[in-house]
Amino acid sequence: MGGTHSTKNLPKEEIKKLATKTHFTEAQIRRWYKDFLKDCPSGLLNRSTFLSMYTQFFPDGKARQFYEHLFRTFDADASGNIDFTEFLTAISITQSGGPEEKLDLAFQLYDIDRNGTIEESEMTQIIKAIHLMVGEVDDREGNSPAERTRAIFKKMDVNCDRVLTKEEFIQGCLSDEHLYRLLAQTKGGKRKT
Repeated sequence: MGGTHSTKNLPKEEIKKLATKTHFTEAQIRRWYKDFLKDCPSGLLNRSTFLSMYTQFFPDGKARQFYEHLFRTFDADASGNIDFTEFLTAISITQSGGPEEKLDLAFQLYDIDRNGTIEESEMTQIIKAIHLMVGEVDDREGNSPAERTRAIFKKMDVNCDRVLTKEEFIQGCLSDEHLYRLLAQTKGGKRKT
């Protein structure tokens, strides 16, 4: 996607492109790049390093499954590695992106097969991974991942075709605060519509 830059300095053209694409200033981009190279001297973040970095945040849960999906989402070009451009773009969205940017990224997370729609099985898989990660296993009536997915699809699947388009997903989340927080995994603050 953004190419591999394992040199000490990111080319000026790349910095300018990232400054327009992300919510970071050129100085912030340089700092992020310097820190990225400390952890990833090759200029690429591989799956195993990514998983070891992120799974430590949930020592009591089983975070690996969720972070496998997050790695796939950040690896926009499906190369098997996350380059600096992919990394910074995803970080920018999660830290400073607007509601639609965050929901677009969330859609990519749920669209496991990258076919442009979310099937019930995909959403169930992600919700189950989230439950495992946070150590929340609640199979009481209505709370299992499959039952939550069915309830979400009932609200969002406007044309009842058993898949969610990006438009259905984003509009469904923007019109329902609870779904927005659940599916976009945002903490605190309200979405701006």
